[in-house]
Amino acid sequence: MTGWTHGLINRLVILCDLAMILLAAIVYYAIWHVFSWTQMGVLGLIGAAIYCTVMLFGSAYRVEHYSRARRQIVQVLVGLVPALLAIFLVYYALVPPQPGDPEAFGPWAALTLIALLFGRLVLVRAGIAWVNARKLLVRNTVVIGDLDRAYALIERYRIDADSTGLLSFVGVFRDGGREASEAEQAGDDVPPALGDIDDLLEIAKAGMFDLVIVTRGWDDMRAIGSLARKLHRVATDVMVEMEPGVFSTATARVTHISDLPALQIQQRPLKGSLGLLKALEDYSIAAVGLLVFSPVLLLAALAIKLDSPGPVLFRQARVGLNRREFMVYKLRTMRFDPQDDGSIGAVRADPRITRIGALLRSFSIDEIPQLLNVLRGEMSVVGPRPHVPNMLIEDKQYEAISDYVARYRMKPGITGWAQINGMRGGIHTVEKAARGVELDLYYIENWSIWFDIRIILLTMTKGLADTSAF
Repeated sequence: MTGWTHGLINRLVILCDLAMILLAAIVYYAIWHVFSWTQMGVLGLIGAAIYCTVMLFGSAYRVEHYSRARRQIVQVLVGLVPALLAIFLVYYALVPPQPGDPEAFGPWAALTLIALLFGRLVLVRAGIAWVNARKLLVRNTVVIGDLDRAYALIERYRIDADSTGLLSFVGVFRDGGREASEAEQAGDDVPPALGDIDDLLEIAKAGMFDLVIVTRGWDDMRAIGSLARKLHRVATDVMVEMEPGVFSTATARVTHISDLPALQIQQRPLKGSLGLLKALEDYSIAAVGLLVFSPVLLLAALAIKLDSPGPVLFRQARVGLNRREFMVYKLRTMRFDPQDDGSIGAVRADPRITRIGALLRSFSIDEIPQLLNVLRGEMSVVGPRPHVPNMLIEDKQYEAISDYVARYRMKPGITGWAQINGMRGGIHTVEKAARGVELDLYYIENWSIWFDIRIILLTMTKGLADTSAF
């Protein structure tokens, strides 16, 4: 049975980061002798604490990230910048400034960056390669329950394009339902059927597996509970397959109502500190963005006025967080029509789009005023795109798309995961709309500050070069 887990590897990576920070401080002190050991100890502890905190908040310590060089570089930089800024501010708050002090921090910062990148790109990647080569994270798994459901689960896992290959199915056990066929008992092209619960408990004594998956219909919860109690004597993880289609399990967890156990099947996204972190990101980027793009907005406003009659800004009702309507701000790109309610989206070569409007749309300049919506708290920089209340897809209300309303659990965004994955053009088919909903829900369920940074960077590179926009 494996003693290696994702959590163990993540803790080792944290130790590696701390060791690299310490190594950089020792080398810096040995060469430059600018600060005393006490000063370096205090400042180093503050910097290391902030670095690790930022990395933890950003979900940077995840096994699937460590083999990706570019992601490692971005994560180290995002974690190191606030840590260095904090060290600099604390030092000048406690010590009277001396000539040459700012320059003294430069070598320390450079050494720390080099050490962290060496740790991540050389030591950690080599360690992950070693772990993968020896399959130390692979978990020997058995399935018990209804045989048809058990083998269907194994087949789904094998053909799933997103599966990690970290489960190795060593056998299947029957608990109710039909008997195993001779082919299943012999293990012909499938994990062998090895008996019932008593056989499983006997084999468990040899420590042959790490995980048990229960596959029984949820119409007999007492049978599942009885089976789970029998598995208490086995020192392995036990999972119960969810009934497909009953409810979304992406955010499900066990909780309590008073002293009674309960299954929480949905959580409010961005609660507590995560909400504060997202708000800080939104307001900071929106304020800086408006300042940086103000010359572009002025030139665009002048061009719109000269190109066609009507207002420069376009205001339209959109649906946001908790289905609250708000007025979105955009630069006007179509001929002014007070009767247009937005229910019919733009199409390629739309005659309503002006010459200047086509240019603004191709570079997404018309979206910049939505930074005002971000400052008003109605939108985020990154999130599901907001739609008009009565938007139609193939003569159907957009909200008729399955799970569409789940998008309302997060503020809409100027850009999003769906937009950089092919959703920038018009959405005129149910299939494309459903794909957009799927991408939006993936973003909501997997949000992190790193995810937002990735989307913003991809929007500035991949997204703005997308010829599907019109």
